[in-house]
Amino acid sequence: MNLFGNQLVKLLSTSLTSLAIAYSGISYAQQNTALEACYVEGLEDRLMCGSVSQPLSKKPSANNIDIHFAVIPAIKNMHPKEAVLAFAGGPGQSAIEVAAIFARNLKYARESRDIILVDQRGTGKSQLLQCDSGTIEEQFKFNDQALSFVAFTKEETGTCKEQLGIDLSYFTTVAAASDFEAVRLALGYEKLHLYGASYGTRIAQEYLRQYPSSVASATLDGVVPMQQSLVAIGDAIDNALNEVFLDCMAEQACLSQYPSLADDYQKLLEELRKTPITVTIRHPRTFKEIPLVLTESKLRGAVRMALYGHTTRSLIPLVIDSAVKGNYSPLAGLLGNEQTLGSIAMGMHSAITCGEDWPNLTEADRKQFGQSYFGKMMIESLDTVCPIWDVEPVEHDFYKPVKTDIPVLLLSGGLDPATPPSWADLAMVSFSNAKHLVSPSATHGVAAQTCANKVIGQFIDSLTFSDLDTDCLDKDNLKQYFMNINGPVAHQETEQKND
Repeated sequence: MNLFGNQLVKLLSTSLTSLAIAYSGISYAQQNTALEACYVEGLEDRLMCGSVSQPLSKKPSANNIDIHFAVIPAIKNMHPKEAVLAFAGGPGQSAIEVAAIFARNLKYARESRDIILVDQRGTGKSQLLQCDSGTIEEQFKFNDQALSFVAFTKEETGTCKEQLGIDLSYFTTVAAASDFEAVRLALGYEKLHLYGASYGTRIAQEYLRQYPSSVASATLDGVVPMQQSLVAIGDAIDNALNEVFLDCMAEQACLSQYPSLADDYQKLLEELRKTPITVTIRHPRTFKEIPLVLTESKLRGAVRMALYGHTTRSLIPLVIDSAVKGNYSPLAGLLGNEQTLGSIAMGMHSAITCGEDWPNLTEADRKQFGQSYFGKMMIESLDTVCPIWDVEPVEHDFYKPVKTDIPVLLLSGGLDPATPPSWADLAMVSFSNAKHLVSPSATHGVAAQTCANKVIGQFIDSLTFSDLDTDCLDKDNLKQYFMNINGPVAHQETEQKND
């Protein structure tokens, strides 16, 4: 009876898999790898999942690594020989884990084409390179000013390297590009439309450089230029926070409630720089009372991450004002929201930054970008951890801007705290067929916040820029600032704000 049951389950499973493959536009004649039905968090749709085996390195004796992928089926597959290949950010994020986000960002593109999600080597199910970052309780009570930054970072990195026990040189952007091509070949698609967000724009550009004949178009959302130094993000963070201060000063209600917001923030930073504050707060998820050692870096980190989204951005004035007055509960909420390290594979993140960003740091970069808090911190961090990781540097040609005549759509948020519009301008210097669109009130990730998902769908269908409906990108998407813990006040847009 059990044997019969197992055989029946196997038969039904095979039938369902065949049905799903036909539904997604992938036929057994096209694909060269086993696929099975699967589900991911946040999506009710049935996906098709599989993997391809790839050599870990070019060495003849190299072991293989399984690269896992998922296919979100098109609503109506009108272009079975094409698909959209989505690249995750981070670096270190699993594309499959954020499938629901990609499904929303590529909602209109999905109407007629499948979406491919690949866990880049070192992330998700593709040999995850993750080290323990500790619980929220441990991070909250840790005093990061009590120990030498260099000494603590060295110890933490050494422990992580011993835990992973692998050469991170095998996990750079250059090495990963061939994995994405292997997935395309295994699934049998002739052309891909690339979509990358944040770091995903870097791997998208590298894939385009290595495999131009496989690409029909590319959309880069929150653009990281190949020739840009990562530590330049410090300036972007400072500029985005300054926009909050200016925005508050321009609104009568916000100015009345927080008349010295920028000064209060600096005052709070100076106090924490001298002496960290220990308070008891509610755990942001369990509401259990836990200790919080508030330091300058924790405050800056929480505010920085709040700049990425409209809702958390609207809380910044209240958080600063409350903390100055001795109420740290709103800040604790932001700190809890910041705990995203579990979704970022820190080993893979280090492989990218140490193999690609650190080797290209010039003395001019150090002098220029080291003037900001986060730029200085990142330089010190790279100088500390990269000699320990000992990642082989990428070739110098990696930093050259990608040259292509393939249609490329670039998207930027005017308030982006990570990849400002100027970065997209730098990236497109060698694109002969490109269009850069800026949504003035968007932060990081334009497709997730605006009508850009519809624009992307139009662009992929037409491969031109002339008939794109882009006026909606000018819509003010800013959230109302919170005047107290109970609610916001109406956002009053000033003249020239979105010019």
